[in-house]
Amino acid sequence: MNEEDIYQAPLEYYMQECFELASKALGRTSPNPVVGAIVLDKNGVPVGKGFHPKAGADHAEVLALKESGNRAFGGTLIVNLEPCCHSGKTPPCTDQIIKSGIKKVVFSNHDINPLVRDKSQKILKENGINVNSSILEKEGDELNRFFFKWIRSKVPWIALKQAQTLDGKIALSNKESKWITSEESRKEVHRLRNIFDAVLVGANTVVKDNPKLTVRDIPEGRNPVRIVLDPDLITVPSAHAYEDSTKVILSTLKGHPAAKINEYLKVNKNILIIELNKVSENKFNLKELFAKIGEMDILSVLIESGPLLAGELVKENLLDEYYLFLSPRIFGDMNALPSILTGPLDKINNSFEFKISDHSIIGNDLMLRLKTSFK
Repeated sequence: MNEEDIYQAPLEYYMQECFELASKALGRTSPNPVVGAIVLDKNGVPVGKGFHPKAGADHAEVLALKESGNRAFGGTLIVNLEPCCHSGKTPPCTDQIIKSGIKKVVFSNHDINPLVRDKSQKILKENGINVNSSILEKEGDELNRFFFKWIRSKVPWIALKQAQTLDGKIALSNKESKWITSEESRKEVHRLRNIFDAVLVGANTVVKDNPKLTVRDIPEGRNPVRIVLDPDLITVPSAHAYEDSTKVILSTLKGHPAAKINEYLKVNKNILIIELNKVSENKFNLKELFAKIGEMDILSVLIESGPLLAGELVKENLLDEYYLFLSPRIFGDMNALPSILTGPLDKINNSFEFKISDHSIIGNDLMLRLKTSFK
């Protein structure tokens, strides 16, 4: 868009820019949503921008109003989420908006938090401020999908990430599995880790691959919380996953000797142990685990797993999203390891179906972003 045209830009243009501002803080604001805001003066000229960087910091609206100063008077505030009207770690944004002299507020999504839903809109209108909502609502809902699910259920958004060959394999029969996909795809995985609150792996992945589960080569990247599912404590405390560089959650079955648990705590005193009851052989209730993780204000979990855990997630209907990286190669070995194991089906109609929500070519691979249609 040319500079001379920006003053006549439609609301959708500025709302899209709010989305871009908000997305800079993905993975950093929990338990808050990601929010971006733009202030236009009374002539429609952008005079202030901001995004909420982390929980406890100023909200996007406040930052945008601070930057605009007196130029906000009589202007328009554009923000992707209904402004807050309650006191938490910061004062209500509605108070700041009213004091600024803003005459119009435009937002994409209503905040479904009961403390806010429709209350902010009412307060603004009662103070003579025109309110326009539902601008690019579908896109805004997608941007804050982690937050909206957590508010509704107190359970995090659960995404599975896997890489496989064209014939559906993730490892050779001799267990060799590294570098199925391209370097560009591996960098994309780091980008995904950067926007999720936590990354989760099973014990077999830790034992076999000893992954670091960190974010590398991403500007201003940060490491997510690491979660290890190890019912029988077969992982060694010296594994990279337990290194004291970020928060670590170790989930295991109840009943292990305290001395064995202490072996992990000696390596990293910040390890949090979640002990769960056994529901079947070497298994615990994943729904219970995710509920406990949600209680920790973790809004999103990226799972990097082998076929057994992936199969369990699918069978138990626990997935919200599936990132599948397809490498254009074929192993051609019936004994090679498949990506997902759920057990035999008696009918094709009983298979687990996904909906393709996005796709892209990354390096020499195809990345499919899938949503679960069996929910």
